Amino acid sequence: MVSNRTVLKSVYLVSFFLFACLRTLAADSLNFSLKITNLPFPPYQRTVAKLIAADTGLIYGIIPDSSYSKGRIFVIDRENNIHSVSRLPDDILQVDSVIFNSDITWTWDRTLTKIITLDNSGTLKVYEKDGFETEIARISGTRPYEKNGYQISRAFAIDRQGNVYTAGKNGFLFRYNPVTGKLDKLKLQLPAGRGREAWASLDAAAISENGKLYLGTFDGYIIEFDPATGTMINLGKPFRQQRIQALVYVNGLVFGVGGETDGIPRWFIYNPSTRSFEIGGTLKTEDNKLIFEPVTCLVITPENTIYGSFSGRLGNLFLIEPKK
Repeated sequence: MVSNRTVLKSVYLVSFFLFACLRTLAADSLNFSLKITNLPFPPYQRTVAKLIAADTGLIYGIIPDSSYSKGRIFVIDRENNIHSVSRLPDDILQVDSVIFNSDITWTWDRTLTKIITLDNSGTLKVYEKDGFETEIARISGTRPYEKNGYQISRAFAIDRQGNVYTAGKNGFLFRYNPVTGKLDKLKLQLPAGRGREAWASLDAAAISENGKLYLGTFDGYIIEFDPATGTMINLGKPFRQQRIQALVYVNGLVFGVGGETDGIPRWFIYNPSTRSFEIGGTLKTEDNKLIFEPVTCLVITPENTIYGSFSGRLGNLFLIEPKK
């Protein structure tokens, strides 16, 4: 026969275990508030293609025009005011035919003095001062059953050493060194269901404080990649849907937005220390305004707040401020 003391002890242990679990789950969370920050531009001229945090603490944004050679540049100051500017600072390379072309994938290198691109046929190119262009190699394959269906990743990842990564044919990772000009095809392949290797492209990327890269794929997988050891771990899918729209690393957590372009974007969090996902909901302001359009980019500020942008006729910026 079980004594009352034993029962009480068991209840206490179960309660303590549940309390510990709830504390662990709470520690996984990133409590935040979201607010829309209006861009002072007309409709159809608000889709931000790129946000970059400069060393000065200012954030610059790029809005392409349909002409591929012109567009808008704006800066967000430390008081979160938005100003239109004619050019980027002199220490950031500006090639108008690249940064205002919404049909190609591009990024700056770590020094911001070179631009690496994937053109619309999946060819890797590098632009340097005065717009000098160097063609490196075609790395993308094609997607079956799609007219002009090149397998082109829409993101790059940059490690601590300045190496630039993206995915090419059948989801294999490629590493480009902007200093030496060397391109390597790695023996690492983004996850895909059998027969879907041609859709295993890189959608989004973020770097953690310890140098690990977190990669999001076209099919919605999240991968942890350690450039130092060359190991890659498939963390799974936070959502049933395809597409990872954007990723950023903040306060020891990976914050991301996923969902297909014809659906409502939803946020999620991955905690590397507990190796667990928190599946969030819609991106909603405190006064219940929803973001319905796809998120185009996220950037972290020196104050550990997040600026993001969403597309559409009335595309805009939004600001995510973590709460303690």
